[in-house]
Amino acid sequence: MRRSVGLALLCAAALAGPARAETPETPSFWDLKPAELRALVAAPQVMVTRTATGFDAYCRCPVVLRPNEIPEAMKKAIIAVEDRRYLEHGGVDLIALAAVLRGGLSRGGSTIPMQLLKNLVFHDLQGRDFLSKLERKGSEVWHAGTFDGAVGKQELLAAYLNQIEFGGREIVGLYRASRHYFGKEPRDLTLFECALLAGMVQAPARFNPLREATRERAYARARLVLRLMVEQGRISEAERLRAERTGVRPGSMPDFAIQAQPFTEWVVQSFAPRTMQEGETLRFFVTLDPRFQQAAEARLAEMAGSGAIPPAYEAGAVMMSPDGRVRAMIGGLDWARRPFNAAVKTSVQPGSTAKLPLLVAACEAGLSPESRVLDLPLTDTWPSNGHLGYRGETTLLEAVASSRNAASVRLAREIGVPRVAEASRRLGLDPGPNPDAGFVLGSYATSVMAVTAAYAAIANGGYRVAPTGVLAVVDGRGQVRARFLDPARARAVPARCIPPTRRILREVVRSGTGRNAGLGSREAYGKTGTSTGNADAWFVGWSEGRVLGVWMGRRRDAAGEVLAGKDAPAAYFRRVETSVSEIVEARAGRARGPAREPPPGRVAAGPRRAAEARLSPPARPAPGPRAPLPLPWEPW
Repeated sequence: MRRSVGLALLCAAALAGPARAETPETPSFWDLKPAELRALVAAPQVMVTRTATGFDAYCRCPVVLRPNEIPEAMKKAIIAVEDRRYLEHGGVDLIALAAVLRGGLSRGGSTIPMQLLKNLVFHDLQGRDFLSKLERKGSEVWHAGTFDGAVGKQELLAAYLNQIEFGGREIVGLYRASRHYFGKEPRDLTLFECALLAGMVQAPARFNPLREATRERAYARARLVLRLMVEQGRISEAERLRAERTGVRPGSMPDFAIQAQPFTEWVVQSFAPRTMQEGETLRFFVTLDPRFQQAAEARLAEMAGSGAIPPAYEAGAVMMSPDGRVRAMIGGLDWARRPFNAAVKTSVQPGSTAKLPLLVAACEAGLSPESRVLDLPLTDTWPSNGHLGYRGETTLLEAVASSRNAASVRLAREIGVPRVAEASRRLGLDPGPNPDAGFVLGSYATSVMAVTAAYAAIANGGYRVAPTGVLAVVDGRGQVRARFLDPARARAVPARCIPPTRRILREVVRSGTGRNAGLGSREAYGKTGTSTGNADAWFVGWSEGRVLGVWMGRRRDAAGEVLAGKDAPAAYFRRVETSVSEIVEARAGRARGPAREPPPGRVAAGPRRAAEARLSPPARPAPGPRAPLPLPWEPW
């Protein structure tokens, strides 16, 4: 009788999932194309709840590791303890599900694909009542096979390890867990450390190796995982013994931490009001790259700490891909002190970065970089070239590279201010209804986000950019409320005008005002800008598929040293792009084999927080009867 009831429950569960989840009007998470699913499971998320008074939001910001960046030992350990037949089944393990027949709904049976669906999609079905459990399990069983086949075994396993919470929302994913618990990157984990992390998944608080009260339990659990790996043929007995002797070797790297609040706030304010009802919690799959974000924050902190950025200045920056997907955002020098998002909310003059539409309009009017322009003032003192003086006749390339204001204003008049203004609006920079020729010097107000998007249009070949931080919005039952996986492509600049415009922007960095942004052997493109009185200093440009807009502005009535765009903004561009290139190159060249013990000296030695000093393996008790294995899955 009991087995019959269990079978009936399984059948009901399998049918329960799709009954409420799929409607013709709203596509479901698992209906997306395989490439789209792979993009979403590898993305951070901003979790947003709409309340009666506003929105509560936080970023689940794992550092996303590719399959080849995850040690083989970690993969073997997590499969051994969480889903031993993972590589054989098609998303649902019928043998494991048979545990339901023995233990009813108090037992598990979830595979890795099912657990990932539960944790990444079905957050509305986390209730502990019978019907919620039944509906969630039915949805998991029903869709796990499709999910498994669409994403692929290696990618799905990596997504699982990237998205697991190893101890709260601040320790999401293997990378952050490795830094938090062992002070090193995943590639340097020992086999014992891999087993310890795999053993934590069931209950991170219960198996926390940093807490004295749970450390012995955590080490016992790790030894149990190692025995499972031997029993399943994933490692040898000799490897198990060596792993236990090696134990834990903590490094000295600090926790991985970023300030995602400016990005999170922007996402919520831009997208949440039109997609959410009061009381709902939605998951916004986002474009932020935590490693790029940390590099941007670290370089800014270094420059501020060294005095390269004067105390009188605030800063804002946006990094995006050429299609407008925002990868990093700096809201200010100190968000805790001044939680105002300067990258989005600051409305400031763009200085000479506003000359970009002039280059486009000049090309459309038939001019080339070698065309002659006149660099002389229109009146005795305006437009002023400052210390440069006036050159008379020169080339368009030289005039822009050297930021000759007089030549730019004269050229805008010759082409026709309405034509230049129209090119500006196509790029997303609105100079107002009736601008005069001086608008090419940046006399109007705009934002860091808008100027960065304008330059992204040149980087991407001439297509208008609408910045976005969201890939898709998914509710807690798997319905896709909104998707932005295919950016719209509307041409803003003729294709024939892209090469000459890029050539001039490249020369700005090679020999002009942007030399401080130069990247050596790697090509960089961009433009400096400085507004009247050095109130605003800019550099906006790109290299290797990353567009970075940097603004540094003097606080009102502040005294002291002043900046120009060629100074700290250009230097910041160089530092960030160099750091990000190193990250990208390291990832591209990293193809790790099976996890190995790091050689002596590989992990930097040094003091770490007091908890790390207690990480040495505790003495093992004498061999005795083996304790029963805790469930290798989370209870319902």
